[in-house]
Amino acid sequence: FRFVTGEWYAATLFTFATVSIAGGLGIYFWAKSILPSSQAMWASFIYAFAPYHLNQLYQATMLAEWAGSAVLPFVFAFLERVCVRGKRSDVAGLAACYALLVLTHLPLTVIASLAMPVYAFVRMERGRRVQTLAKLTGAAALGLCASSIYWVTMVSEMRWIGINDVEHDASADYRFNFLLSTLSPDNLNVWWMNILIVMTLLLAAPVVLLIRRVVWSDRPELRPIAALTAFALFMAMPLSRPIWDLLAPLQQTQFPWRWMALITIGMALLTTAAIPLLNRSAQSGPRIKQLVILGAIGVSVAFSLSHIVREAHFLSPHDFDSTLSDVRGSASVNYWFPIWASSKTKSMPVAVEAGDRAVTVQTWTPETRHFSVAAGSAVEARVKTFYYPHWAATSGQQTLSTRPADNGVLLISLPPDAVSVDLAFQEPRRSRVSSFASLAGVLFIGFLAAPFRRRQRR
Repeated sequence: FRFVTGEWYAATLFTFATVSIAGGLGIYFWAKSILPSSQAMWASFIYAFAPYHLNQLYQATMLAEWAGSAVLPFVFAFLERVCVRGKRSDVAGLAACYALLVLTHLPLTVIASLAMPVYAFVRMERGRRVQTLAKLTGAAALGLCASSIYWVTMVSEMRWIGINDVEHDASADYRFNFLLSTLSPDNLNVWWMNILIVMTLLLAAPVVLLIRRVVWSDRPELRPIAALTAFALFMAMPLSRPIWDLLAPLQQTQFPWRWMALITIGMALLTTAAIPLLNRSAQSGPRIKQLVILGAIGVSVAFSLSHIVREAHFLSPHDFDSTLSDVRGSASVNYWFPIWASSKTKSMPVAVEAGDRAVTVQTWTPETRHFSVAAGSAVEARVKTFYYPHWAATSGQQTLSTRPADNGVLLISLPPDAVSVDLAFQEPRRSRVSSFASLAGVLFIGFLAAPFRRRQRR
């Protein structure tokens, strides 16, 4: 297979298949704790054809969010288990999945962190709320500890990221990306997401028409999922704007319509629970309601397959490998530039420019560079590297000062003497501390998950 399609192409297909299967298993795992196994299987099937979920991969190519959406069901599945059973293995599972979500996709982590208390508040039993809350808090803290190798660096260096302030792009501003905030195609993001939410509601037609009977009469255990879905829908709409204005981490998720990841999951579970009721209502009453619901589902599935999947831009193995080569050195996303950078960076034909002084490059690796500069007038050498505070330049025992140029390129101050420059990327101490913390968190999660048994006394 690797020789037929190309190594990278095969690896990508394998990754896509693995993540897709994992997402379906996560939905099944969560649904099985609430619904019969046969219905849980249908929940996975509905989720697989959900418009927003397919759009993540085939149209928007939001691959990190798509992978995070495969982890998200496991997070809420273990949250359900902690609220109902509260075993230490459930706490370990919630901590591990929460840590994996942090490492996979930060915007979904922020969204899940706000949604989890809503689900837990509705799901917790009254007599065990304090005990359950303590376990949930411990699981979240343990998950953060296990993933600290990533988020500690991210939090400490957030102030260095422009976050849409260096070169403002309104299309990435949360204030312009609420669902149904506009019906104009001038804002393509919202216009397309409005269509996807309509198609999602068509796919969930049994819930739309049978919501009261599903949630309040026949299946009260579905109330936490209904509350979660309603909260996600509220957060994606302009009505939630005051909450967005107050929470800076929420603003940095950029797109309120990202909450459709949770809406899609909730709708899949609720629709599955409503299907048996649809069959009962068809047997005891007119079939018109059943026909309308089946027609709505058919329209949604047809739209997903024809417009989202079929109209995607597919690459052959040769084109895929060529794209991987061409993407190196191409323009980055401007709203994630460092605060000292800009997109107006001139091309550098050589690795180091030092005026009229001769430069000889000995080694050039991702984290180290070593080059020599001949004697001449004092100058700031321009290095073909973006400035970053962790780059340290030395010449023997002497530390050379560094700073960013106007366009963010690394500048090194050189004395008039001939120098041999060592440029190295030095991780701060917090990186080592967070690495040990993550290792400790993983080991403790493993300890909680281990099936220890108490010895019975004779």
